[in-house]
Amino acid sequence: MDIVERYEHKFLVEERLVPEIRRFARTTSTIDKNARADGAYTIRSLYFDTSSLGLYAANEREQGHRFKVRARVYPDAPTSDCFLEVKRRVIDVIVKTRAAVPCDRWRDALDCDSATLDALPDRSRAAVLSFASKVHTHHLEPVLLVQYEREAYVSEVDSYARLTVDRNICVQQMSELDFTADPKRWRSVDHAGQTQSSRALAVLELKFERRPPAWMHAMVRSLELVRYTFSKYCYGILNELELPSTDRTAVFAGAGGAS
Repeated sequence: MDIVERYEHKFLVEERLVPEIRRFARTTSTIDKNARADGAYTIRSLYFDTSSLGLYAANEREQGHRFKVRARVYPDAPTSDCFLEVKRRVIDVIVKTRAAVPCDRWRDALDCDSATLDALPDRSRAAVLSFASKVHTHHLEPVLLVQYEREAYVSEVDSYARLTVDRNICVQQMSELDFTADPKRWRSVDHAGQTQSSRALAVLELKFERRPPAWMHAMVRSLELVRYTFSKYCYGILNELELPSTDRTAVFAGAGGAS
């Protein structure tokens, strides 16, 4: 089981600041090996929630102990695995478990199919069982697809430090165990109405162990960045709630229920 314990600090930054952010990142870090020639890669995640959107409500209430459950693929690499993730927040600490499963078997893994589980390495099997336990114990269902472009840098001098810049964040409701998206149904999340800014913004995330590395601290201070709570999943749910259509009404009617 891949387990990462870290802190995450998020910021909404104007695009004009991104070149300077890159300059800070490149003093210690290299661009993610999965990036395309333009320096970014696409992420598509399928989020799960209760029928009353209890996980969404827990995040909106900023409960000290909460979690998210999602399955993730990388459309730029269609032959890559599907990653089953449980992301827990314990006060300020993020604990994420992640298991890689072949894309054509991830639904079987969710059903704890013995042949699929037996073919996985031991640590992946444990993470899959943890994912499936969350889904079945809390009666979670697929709710929302979230897609965005990520520019990521990985530190070469710290034991664990990542800097990511996310753009073009869009969502669409999904009630099936499927990553297939309708190109006509994507809705932007990082638009002016949501971010309350007339300028183009990107989501900057700093991820690290225990305390921010000196280069991150220097960047935040130099650019006068202010932390900002931004959940792609929660903004996506709000986006769908505010602009409902008849096929979404039943899915989101219970928003705000307890987890």
